[in-house]
Amino acid sequence: MFSAGSCHATALVAYTFFGLDALGDELEAPFGIQPNALPIGALADMIEINLRGALEETDLPPLPVPVDYLLM
Repeated sequence: MFSAGSCHATALVAYTFFGLDALGDELEAPFGIQPNALPIGALADMIEINLRGALEETDLPPLPVPVDYLLM
C-alpha cells in the first residue's frame, strides 16, 4: 500500500517542519543570554561610547569585554 518513497518523503517533510519550528522559536527571542543570542548590551554600550566620544567627552565607560569568548 505504501511505497518506500512515500515514507522517505513524509519523513523529509516532517523534518523540515520541525526544523522551521525550532528556527521560529529561536527568532522569537534573539536577545537572550544563550551563546548564540545577539549581544544587545554590548551593542548599546558601544553606541553610548561612540556617541559620547563624538561629543568629545573624556569620562567614557569601559569597552565591553568577552567572558568565556562570549560578548554579552
